[in-house]
Amino acid sequence: MSEEREAQALLAKADKKATTFGWFGGNKFEEAAELYSKAANIFKLGKRWKEAGDAFTKAAHMQLQLNERDDAATTFINAAKCYKKGSFEDAITCLKQAIEILTDRGRFQAAAGHQKDIAQIYESDLIDLEKAMQAYEIAADWYAGEEATALANNCLLKVATFAATLEQYDKAIEKFEQVATASLDNQLTKWSLKEYFLKAGLCHIAFGDHIGAKRAIERYCDMDVTFASTRECQFLMAILEAVENDDIESFTNKVVEFDQLTKLDNWKTTILLRIKKGIQEGGSLT
Repeated sequence: MSEEREAQALLAKADKKATTFGWFGGNKFEEAAELYSKAANIFKLGKRWKEAGDAFTKAAHMQLQLNERDDAATTFINAAKCYKKGSFEDAITCLKQAIEILTDRGRFQAAAGHQKDIAQIYESDLIDLEKAMQAYEIAADWYAGEEATALANNCLLKVATFAATLEQYDKAIEKFEQVATASLDNQLTKWSLKEYFLKAGLCHIAFGDHIGAKRAIERYCDMDVTFASTRECQFLMAILEAVENDDIESFTNKVVEFDQLTKLDNWKTTILLRIKKGIQEGGSLT
């Protein structure tokens, strides 16, 4: 018997166990769960990922019937790993079912990790930044509640980055500043402050809030006394001045100068292009 035929035979046997009425339902569901899992693993060996995920999902539902919720959570996660090979919405569904069990158990850090998995699917596979941002924000809240500050901050930076990309500048500023504040007294992360302040400052300028941008830069200098002397701070002030004066030539020169010494990433380039467009359109960022 081929491996695929063996797996199909196990599925058929499991389906019969799962649906046949009997006085000893617990044993029936336990046997069905075991058969579904065996079929799933055979499908995995054959790289039949959708079928493997489907079989693991059925096994998890049998475990729920038996009230074996911790085992069911693990099985839902196994199903999600298979679905991640191409059935992305199914992967999200399984991860949400696992997360529901984990949060009910009070295992919020584990739940946060799988919530982050959902965010990454939305970010990289489904290319839905709005849903990715929402998922990262939930993960950040759960990590923060478990005092996993570094993991929470990593998620918050994703939220801030996507919010700015989606032109939700208020939200982006709030999250960049939140991470900066959390990093002030940490010697391992304090070196990143100038990056967070730069990104938040660019969001202020892109939003068109020049007064708010000036006040923010002053506040950043108060928060970190070394910031005023950094290239990032000087760049922000030069960009703001060029925007206020509708000086496209000065703006372009300052961007080129900064890029020559510190290569601008795609995100910063996108925000700067939006700011430049505002100048070109006759001072719409005022």
